[in-house]
Amino acid sequence: MKISHFLICGIAILACLKATSLAQDTVHVYGISPVQGNGRVLSANRAISPTNTPHGVVNSPKANPWKLQATLSGAVIHDISFGTAKIGFAAAEAGQVWKTSDGGAHWALALNLNYPYYFYGVHAFNANDVVISGFYDTSGSFEGLIRWSHDGGKTWSNDIVLSTTGWVQRVRFANSKDGLIMDLVDGSENSAYYTTDGGAAAGDWTPVVSNPDGGWFGLEFSLLSNLHARASGVNYCTSSNGGASWSCGPPVDSVFDGPVFFANDKAGWVGGGEISPSVEGWVHRTTNGGKTWSGRTLDGPWPIREILFLSPKTGWAAGGNLYTNVGGIYFSRDGGKTWSVDVNTGAEMDACDSRRVGNKTQIWCAGYNGSFTGVIYTVRVNVK
Repeated sequence: MKISHFLICGIAILACLKATSLAQDTVHVYGISPVQGNGRVLSANRAISPTNTPHGVVNSPKANPWKLQATLSGAVIHDISFGTAKIGFAAAEAGQVWKTSDGGAHWALALNLNYPYYFYGVHAFNANDVVISGFYDTSGSFEGLIRWSHDGGKTWSNDIVLSTTGWVQRVRFANSKDGLIMDLVDGSENSAYYTTDGGAAAGDWTPVVSNPDGGWFGLEFSLLSNLHARASGVNYCTSSNGGASWSCGPPVDSVFDGPVFFANDKAGWVGGGEISPSVEGWVHRTTNGGKTWSGRTLDGPWPIREILFLSPKTGWAAGGNLYTNVGGIYFSRDGGKTWSVDVNTGAEMDACDSRRVGNKTQIWCAGYNGSFTGVIYTVRVNVK
């Protein structure tokens, strides 16, 4: 059964969403990708919308002291990665890659290819070696691609094309050799691309069908050092061998999932949310590697698009919806059983990263607002 639904919206995003939600009251919309240009509605047809009483969310007087560290004009940021505590990169639409050399206080363009390039992923191994991922979208055709830099973003390779039929999202490496990329859409099936030798050339990446049902995956997937991977969207899929083979089933949530994060092979979380017919977001947790999942431990007023846990107990869930100017970051100190509002950003937050700084951990979360301005928030915490 076809459960994913795509609609080309173009510029009239809000009118398109309204038409989509009114056409059938069981079409739940996760978001639009890409945000600028001809966007595709990511959605799923579901029989009913669960009736949930928002719970597990409180305004805590012990909120972590997040601060707005930087704003990047015209940057629709989809990923952020720090190679060191000082050197970091942000990937954005319009073919943009931004770089900071002072821990996020100041940013400058390291690559600016403009449209129709869209960068959705960046992985910084260190201060010099960086890989970016995304797609080149033209009318009637598109290419999923990566580029490499080995001098800290001063120069970049040419396009390394992985797909001529799909859009690829983030790129992640478990070590210097084993990497994984999940696509966003690719015909009637979803694909994954994995490498075991560093992924320097197109021939180093092997494409496999990750989800034969098709549809879409959320931007964030999990890849552990033991090469166990999880990805979710309209289906929840797992791999025990770095993406070489997959097993898929229904999403954890009865509507659909989005981001997936595992701290280890036991403690994991999926988030999700919708922007139509209602605007809300949720989180589920597992303590046995996904054999069983909790109900919604968070059910709040903005979709969840990114999850980051520093331990099985301490973590954050970020998200938002730029069309209604809502968004922020939730915090949990008990493994996701309960959540508090850490910061309200009013922006769609969709990427986080962390680095040890002395005996503390610096965290960065990035996103964008309704003016298509990139925002980067940061906090330094002590995790026991």
